[in-house]
Amino acid sequence: MQDYVTVFDLADVGYRQWPFAVFGLLFVAIGALLVRYRGQLPARGPARFRSAFTFVFLGFSVLWTTIAFASTYGQYRLLERALREGHASVVEGSVENFVPMPYTGHAMESFTVGGVHFAYSDYVVTAGFNNTRSHGGPIQSGRYVRVWYVGGDIVRLQVRR
Repeated sequence: MQDYVTVFDLADVGYRQWPFAVFGLLFVAIGALLVRYRGQLPARGPARFRSAFTFVFLGFSVLWTTIAFASTYGQYRLLERALREGHASVVEGSVENFVPMPYTGHAMESFTVGGVHFAYSDYVVTAGFNNTRSHGGPIQSGRYVRVWYVGGDIVRLQVRR
């Protein structure tokens, strides 16, 4: 029996994208303050345009925050359910065609295992695995891994000791 270490399991890490969605709440708060104090703001131009801007700003902030949360949480629930119900595919083998992401980003890290291609980045918001080698990730050429995936998203990753 092979000895593996689980380095990523979506079921264990939970919903990690909350900072991305919560960031929008800052702009919702700013928008609420703009609306609340719209008549007292030092600004140029007709009052009705200033007033309209505050409502548009607040509306866009609420919309962005809602969409950001719904899309990231929806992806997490979809992947978590597929993993839990055994609908994730599994591939096992040596990491081939490994292309690390530079530390500064601007590229996806990618590799292939058993003919299945994976690509990810620390800078892409996803529920799946996205820890690149340049930021401490476990993937490297030749390493023997076991990967559970749904579509292109890695939902569980084990590496051989």
